[in-house]
Amino acid sequence: MLESKNHWIVKKVDEEKVQRLSESLHISVITARLLVARGIEDAVPAERFLHCSETEFYDSTKMKGMNEASARIREAVSNNEPIRVFGDYDADGVTSTAILVRALQAIGAQVSSYIPNRFKNGYGPNVEAVEQAKKDGVRLIITVDSGIAAREPAERAGLLGIDYIVTDHHEPPELLPEAYAILNPKQMDCSYPFKGLSGAGVALKLAQEICSPENFDENWVALAAVGTIADLVPLVDENRLIATRGLIKINEGSLAGINALKAKASGTGPVDSDVIGFQMAPRLNAAGRMDDAQIALDLLLSDDPDESAMDAEQLESLNQERRSIVDRIAKEADEQAAGYVRRGDKGLVLAGNNWHQGVIGIAASKIVGKYYRPVIILSVDEETGVAKGSGRSIDAFDLYQGLQDSSDHLIQFGGHKMAAGLTLASSNIDAFRDAFNAVADRSLNAQDLIPRMVCDGVSSVDEISVELIDELSRLAPFGTDNPRPIFQIEKAPLSKFGAVGRDSSHLKLTFKGQDKELDAIGFGFGEWLNLISPIDHVAAVGELTINEWNGFRKPQLLIRDLRVEDIQVYDWRSLKAIREKIDQLAENSVTLLAFHQETVEHFQFGGAITNYEPGLVIHDHALILLDLPDEESQLARLIEENAHVNQFYCVFYHANDHYFSAFPAREHFVWYYALIRQRHSFDLNAMIRQIAGYKGWSEHSISLMTQVFFELGFVKIEKGVLTEIPSPVKAPLTASETYQREKDQRELEARFCYSPIAEIKAWMLKYMEKEPVSSDE
Repeated sequence: MLESKNHWIVKKVDEEKVQRLSESLHISVITARLLVARGIEDAVPAERFLHCSETEFYDSTKMKGMNEASARIREAVSNNEPIRVFGDYDADGVTSTAILVRALQAIGAQVSSYIPNRFKNGYGPNVEAVEQAKKDGVRLIITVDSGIAAREPAERAGLLGIDYIVTDHHEPPELLPEAYAILNPKQMDCSYPFKGLSGAGVALKLAQEICSPENFDENWVALAAVGTIADLVPLVDENRLIATRGLIKINEGSLAGINALKAKASGTGPVDSDVIGFQMAPRLNAAGRMDDAQIALDLLLSDDPDESAMDAEQLESLNQERRSIVDRIAKEADEQAAGYVRRGDKGLVLAGNNWHQGVIGIAASKIVGKYYRPVIILSVDEETGVAKGSGRSIDAFDLYQGLQDSSDHLIQFGGHKMAAGLTLASSNIDAFRDAFNAVADRSLNAQDLIPRMVCDGVSSVDEISVELIDELSRLAPFGTDNPRPIFQIEKAPLSKFGAVGRDSSHLKLTFKGQDKELDAIGFGFGEWLNLISPIDHVAAVGELTINEWNGFRKPQLLIRDLRVEDIQVYDWRSLKAIREKIDQLAENSVTLLAFHQETVEHFQFGGAITNYEPGLVIHDHALILLDLPDEESQLARLIEENAHVNQFYCVFYHANDHYFSAFPAREHFVWYYALIRQRHSFDLNAMIRQIAGYKGWSEHSISLMTQVFFELGFVKIEKGVLTEIPSPVKAPLTASETYQREKDQRELEARFCYSPIAEIKAWMLKYMEKEPVSSDE
């Protein structure tokens, strides 16, 4: 049995609704099931979802505050009043800023922008920036992607005579800032039909309102798509429309800055939501994390391809530096984490001197990914004695509540269930670690520490086709609340498997169905190669893609997880490097068993080998069978009495190999005994050589027959001379102990040494009671 890394959960849906949707839209049942699982149960919304690019944006004026905000902006443009856009330093923030700056420029506004520095100014609008705007003659400030919880800057703007408009998408607090207008679909009494916009989405709605159709630029939708996907807001409803139309524009060719960013991220390849989320957005975010986000904004505001290429190159360098620093911090943090995990900590608090504060959240995510438990990483400032940290959590643990329950040791903290920031004195780190771990220990059980992988459905190999995968692609773009479909492939035999890649770090499998085969690739799964037996029936979870090569298109599974649900039997019978193979197995998880002392002496593993005795209890889940038992029943009883063992490594060493030596048939005995009665007496060694040459029998077989006749009392042997005993007592060949032992041994060899390993597995299963693991919970 090979356990999966994750606990697989298959979504349950109403199959009647699935069937209705499949029939009404003429789509596959699998695609219909995915739509129903996403809450799209009726034909009309399903059509809108599948043909998103053909739908229209919602009326911007339905957003509370839109009329007031747009009127004030038009007044400012008419009066030539300086306007300043206050943005944020992440990808959503800089795209929001770029959208609104470009829209204001398009209607003739006198506009400038300000983005806070993460390290100097912190998050969001600040009083100092408002005061600087006053000095610069600014009459109107508009925030994007921030400001809904910043009351002091808004108040200061009012005192200085600056009108202040907030556009944001974060959860509004009970007490809102005093502003000329607030645009946030989540605020109370807002009638806007979709509440899940990103900061860039809200900025886009304002741009749509203040611009006429003639001066509205579709490239702003491309900017909004980047911000929307990067900020992990739900990719449904209007966000899906923004992402879909934006991706179309990006792939056609967009703003110089987006084109330059795309060239760095995907080269000439197509851009989808993954390219934005994992390639383009991290490069934009790198500026704010490593230095100052201004360079990212400059890129998105530039219309000069050469200038954009230089800005993109600078972002590339910052992103490479960011990755290098993250890798270093994650490695150092992992060294600490391993120790805490070994001692049983369920909540990890890891600290290092002067770790880069801009990237410790990313490092925390990496540690969560490896150990699947809540993680807090602290950067300690040795000069001030203050530690600032970032935390990431798992589904079963509310990180904000965990910090609240251990807040006696903190200066301040904030965040939500899955992510948070905190500050504490470095002298309190040990006490906080103990308190936080105690909270995690009370909250989490062993099952909570096993990651869950939600599957959209279960499919057989034969159900997977290029046509199905093409149809599933209509659900794109994928992201939050519309994830890439994950399927569980029912257990199936393998026709091929092996490791690929320069360092053999990837696993390549081919599943065999009744009529079809399905190729699969598991990136980073190379180490699983030694865990899979060629006769295993393997179940897998992963994404369905199309592998296009040399004009051919084939279905392919991108493996996310694997498991083998029943016992595994490995064929090590012809293996030479046994010791090397054993060393590759996990320590203290396998028992080496020998039925004979000479086997122990042959392998010379010291005290590592367990000698067989009746009633032996095996404490490990894996068993290496080094040799053959004396009787088949010994191994059968061992398996029956240790039903928890689920991995068997069959070595079956035997000193005398009889594969090329046939067991003498009855007619062989008859011929040899007739010769003895004819000659009466002869030199045994000489006769054995003569018979072997004449009949082509092995000398071992002739010696065996001789020993059988001796045990039955048919002959006597003295000083190398065999002599017939006249008129012996009749006895069957089976009355000879040597005959029976040799016959039994050869039958054992035939069953366990020379038969296909699949037959050995079938024999073992007869003596085991194993229930397959259920995939549905």
